[in-house]
Amino acid sequence: MTRSRYFFNCSIIRQNLRQHGWIGILYTLVLLFVLPLEMFMESDPLAEPNTVDNLFNIGGADIAPFLIVFPVVAGLFLFRYLQSKMSSDLWHSLPLRRSHLLASHTLSGLLLLLLPVWLTAAVTAIVRPLDGNMYIYHGADVWEWCLVISVLTLFLFVFTIFVGICTGQTILQGIVVFILLILPAALLQFIDMHLNRYLYGYPEGPSLWGAQTNWAPLLRIMELSYEPLGHRDIWIYILLSAVFLVLSFLLYRKRHSEKSGQAMAFTYFNPLFKGGVMLCSMLLASSYFGSIKQQPGWIIGSAIAGGLVGYIVVEMILRKTWHIMTRKLPLEFVVYSVLLGLLLYIPVSGLTGYEDRVPQVDKVTAVYAGGNYVFLTQNPPQGVNGNKEPEEEILSTDPRYIEAVTELHHAIVTLKPDPRNTPSYDYTGNRQFTLVYKLESGRKLMRTYNVPAKGFEPELKAIMENADFKRVKYVLSMLDRNVDSFRLSNLDKAVSISDRQEVQELKEILKREVLKMSYEDQVSGQLERASVQLVNKPDSTGYQRYYSYPWYPSYHELGAWLEQKGYANKVKATAKDVLSAVIFKDYNKDGMASALRGSIERRLNLARNEERTVTVTDKTLIDDILEHRQNVTGQDGRYVVKIEYKIGMTSYISIDEQDVTPALKALLP
Repeated sequence: MTRSRYFFNCSIIRQNLRQHGWIGILYTLVLLFVLPLEMFMESDPLAEPNTVDNLFNIGGADIAPFLIVFPVVAGLFLFRYLQSKMSSDLWHSLPLRRSHLLASHTLSGLLLLLLPVWLTAAVTAIVRPLDGNMYIYHGADVWEWCLVISVLTLFLFVFTIFVGICTGQTILQGIVVFILLILPAALLQFIDMHLNRYLYGYPEGPSLWGAQTNWAPLLRIMELSYEPLGHRDIWIYILLSAVFLVLSFLLYRKRHSEKSGQAMAFTYFNPLFKGGVMLCSMLLASSYFGSIKQQPGWIIGSAIAGGLVGYIVVEMILRKTWHIMTRKLPLEFVVYSVLLGLLLYIPVSGLTGYEDRVPQVDKVTAVYAGGNYVFLTQNPPQGVNGNKEPEEEILSTDPRYIEAVTELHHAIVTLKPDPRNTPSYDYTGNRQFTLVYKLESGRKLMRTYNVPAKGFEPELKAIMENADFKRVKYVLSMLDRNVDSFRLSNLDKAVSISDRQEVQELKEILKREVLKMSYEDQVSGQLERASVQLVNKPDSTGYQRYYSYPWYPSYHELGAWLEQKGYANKVKATAKDVLSAVIFKDYNKDGMASALRGSIERRLNLARNEERTVTVTDKTLIDDILEHRQNVTGQDGRYVVKIEYKIGMTSYISIDEQDVTPALKALLP
């Protein structure tokens, strides 16, 4: 009786350690294997030790699954007594307060889980100076690893306890734990898809991806090897652990023992459980079937069907039987469906004014317009030639540019062009624009539209001929950095420019050429004659950044400079590089089958069957074709040429009728 006055009961702790000690032993072995032992597993005896920024670079990807599983398993086994009526009655018949029981089991789990982490950290620190260790790290790295793993282990274990107190079945407890750990990401993804599909102008791309990762602990843990937790994240998980632990103590005092074996231990969680499952199933069903059939009947019907499936599943789980039909059930389903339907409909309806909202010019302090906003503001993936641009560098404060962007925005929300009305074979009919406004209030307004060129020429021309648009669109800021050299390449030809004076001249010429581009130059579909790849000087880590600029036919100053320096003839494609060239006139696609409209090769075969093709062999004519080549736009009246190069590459290009020489026209049927 004396020990019952203590907050922790030593007998319970010893019993738990004897019964569930295997969890701690396995956790210790796994951690030792994925971190200290991994440091000595190098097959090459001559390999040099690697310097790592943090210890998660060594075993971060391997440790993530075990870091998730072991705390959850410990919570399931240690609190198994809550889910079994006989065990629950036995434990609760002891002369101990419920707070003492919960504290003792919680401390038992923490001893099983945290001691392996601290032991692994100690071993990692001890082996740091040993000769066989193939990694170089500091004591602070060991402390950081130990702190992060300890905090995440604590959070997952406490969260499992909280879910176990709220549920009455061990299997359901485990399922709910993993669902809730990933639910924020899934729910945000469903909401993002829902808004993107039914809300005109909603930004496309990973607009919520950062929030998905940060709000879903399961995903965040899986990314530890790429991005370890920062101090802010650590404090958030510590705070969440404290909140769930306090809630566990409060709810455990009110939990009835007879709820063991039931799905939910507290009936006031049932509406939340039903509503959450129905909402997710409705979003999933409407997103899937809405992508197949974008018709109101399909969308509404799929949402109702999804909600019905979710409701039936929840009822069967709560009642532990498939006999769920009662007189109140249809009415309850209708109430839930109406409320959730309104929750889904109101954000995408006209009631919010989202689709028609355009900021006033005098309320805008800076603006961005273009199609590469995500590329410029987020870290590019590994291997992509790009660089992260601060948002301030891509926003323009030019009043005329701000006015031009708002005028385009007004025109879009007034006409609401539907990109589906553009023929599928017209590859230049739509241009994606992301409009970002920085307002006086400090808020940001962002919209994304597919803008057809036809009917919006004046607005697009005012934006695309602005210097601020072209600086951001063509990433001219790369030319202001430490450029080491340029590399011109085309087909299998390449030449490097490393002379300091020539590099400086080429940088200035590229800037001028880009800033001189007209609206017609940017939308005409001109093909580059060669790629001008910029090579930056290595940074402190030895990493070199690359970025490529096109050499367009409209770049007359650049072409003259390359001709003068003798570089042009080394990379330009000529008739000597061509094995064959077949030309035909592309037209009348509206009357063709969809398979023909979407395939250039099939249209070429059709033209051959109709004897509308010509094989060009004259070297002068081929050189003229290469000089005036453009992208295949799918527009009627343009000539399409299939060019096979001697290096084995095939490409399709098009030529305007006005660029076709009389000699070439004479060959055409």
